[in-house]
Amino acid sequence: MRQFYLGKNSSGYYRVYFVDPVTGTRGPGKSTHTKDRVEATLIAGQWLKEGVPAAKSHSRAFASGSSELYSGDLKSFVAHLSEEDALQALELLSQKLHKSIIPTLSEGQVETPVEIKNETAEPAPTKKRYVVIKKKNSEPLVEKEPETESGEKLLLCDTLENFWDYDKSEFIYRHISRGHSMSKKHAFCMHAFVKNYWRPYWGDDTRIEDLTKPELDDFFFYLYREKQLAGETVNKVINSASRCTRWLFENGKIKTNPLFGVERFKADHLDRGIPTESEVRELLNLDWENQTAYLAFKLGAFCGLRAGEISGLRVCDLDFEEDVIHIRHSFSETDGLKTTKNKDTRDLPVDHLTMLQLMNHARTNPLYGDMSYIFYQPKEPSKAYYPGYYNDIFYIALDKIGIHEEERKDRNIVFHSLRHFCATMLSQRADMKTVQSILGHRTEKMSEHYADHESQEKFNNMRNIMQSAWNEYLSA
Repeated sequence: MRQFYLGKNSSGYYRVYFVDPVTGTRGPGKSTHTKDRVEATLIAGQWLKEGVPAAKSHSRAFASGSSELYSGDLKSFVAHLSEEDALQALELLSQKLHKSIIPTLSEGQVETPVEIKNETAEPAPTKKRYVVIKKKNSEPLVEKEPETESGEKLLLCDTLENFWDYDKSEFIYRHISRGHSMSKKHAFCMHAFVKNYWRPYWGDDTRIEDLTKPELDDFFFYLYREKQLAGETVNKVINSASRCTRWLFENGKIKTNPLFGVERFKADHLDRGIPTESEVRELLNLDWENQTAYLAFKLGAFCGLRAGEISGLRVCDLDFEEDVIHIRHSFSETDGLKTTKNKDTRDLPVDHLTMLQLMNHARTNPLYGDMSYIFYQPKEPSKAYYPGYYNDIFYIALDKIGIHEEERKDRNIVFHSLRHFCATMLSQRADMKTVQSILGHRTEKMSEHYADHESQEKFNNMRNIMQSAWNEYLSA
């Protein structure tokens, strides 16, 4: 391990950075007040031996042979150098002597050993002292200081966009290599937040370490008030940057994390609405635009499948003999076929009619085979429908039964509402463990959350109880 490193500051003076022999971390650095690399190396070695002085060093004192700096004991100084530092010092001394003794060589000339004559001693033609001159390497011998530590600051938006580049990001590569998950969809969304909100507001020239808490707070409230983003969305915009700055800070690429401790907004969770039982019956009897739309609705409402799980179904996932669907994958526009949300697989028993409908629809795929998609795109049969498609066709179906856009938004009904509807119906007919198993939830608490909706059957039971109590009161 090196005992110290040298690096130039913006003015060209060398700073020395000592390495902690226990932790291996590099210290904050101290200026040697010299632009000469040889002098800086010798000064660093002296400090390594005697300790860093409290007052500023003065390279001119060293150049004049100050006893305070050297104590007249170069042998002791050399003895404390490591083998690596000694070789480096030899190289630097060779370069210095080369500059002062040998004229500059023109390109293509070969450097030759240089004879150093002893002016005070008797000529000794048989004994010559040579200094070996090495060709100067393109790479510096002294390790360069990281750009962020030498004063150069990272551009905010360029850094954020590179951080969320799924194919090129060092962070994402290391994150996945350690066994963690990171979908392309998530990285794509974070990248979009940077492109759509950070760059238009901060521009191309803002640097990360120039950010201040008040300025950041103004930016977040600008998104909340002027752009009218929901609090939860603003929090995602914050996350798109805070994850990056935290990683940069933890890896020593920035000195401070400007987003540390930034206050987030309270998430405005709008309760998910579900269609009523009578509305689901209308949808079930509706003349849908195509078989894909009808079957997707049926799997969502009565089997509780997520949109991505519907798209991810292939022929090999259908067990026609046992009437069982194997839920093994999910599908998204950015990631393609991937694992389910919880990375778990589950088996789902269905009625034989539904299984027959799925198999017949799968056979209409021109590329029909074990690995072909059931919910395939007609123009590209090798690809499944993107999950967002089911929302579009579901909205059209709702409009046909009289639930128009304004009411749909007010009730917050989307295609995923069918999964909530399924959970509610199942919870009134089975125990929560069964509901959990069907929906593929990790915990019963999550299944309870999905099933926490009022149903028509529950209302009818309440009505009967109240009516019975009222009749008993009147007849008393």
